[in-house]
Amino acid sequence: MFGWKRSLDVITLFHSPSSAQSKAVLTALKNSLEAATAGTISNSKDAPANFELEVVEEPAVPTKDQLKSIIEYLGKERIGEIVSGAKTEMEALKGLNDSKRLVRPLLVDWNNGRAVTNVNESKILELVKSLPKD
Repeated sequence: MFGWKRSLDVITLFHSPSSAQSKAVLTALKNSLEAATAGTISNSKDAPANFELEVVEEPAVPTKDQLKSIIEYLGKERIGEIVSGAKTEMEALKGLNDSKRLVRPLLVDWNNGRAVTNVNESKILELVKSLPKD
């Protein structure tokens, strides 16, 4: 009868406007979101899922709790891919004091516990297509 509509997944892009790669990632995300909301390929298994896009521009960095979650999603062995030069979680947390050390673009799917570093368009589309649909 009445069903609760599932809330949209939140995808956060830690973005550097001066980076060509980061700009390309943002454009691809916006295009995917536009296709999802336009319903151009509705009810198709290839249809992109709708999501909420949050863009966090440099110099803003993740909170300590967010960083801990991102490390958990990617694994401690990949800390250096999140915060340049960091080898431990403590070094990564201290590294946030210098916003330039955060590797951007960094894409995080908070609802499904996933993160992608050094993202390119194919990785973005892969992540977006794997989002749960209504």
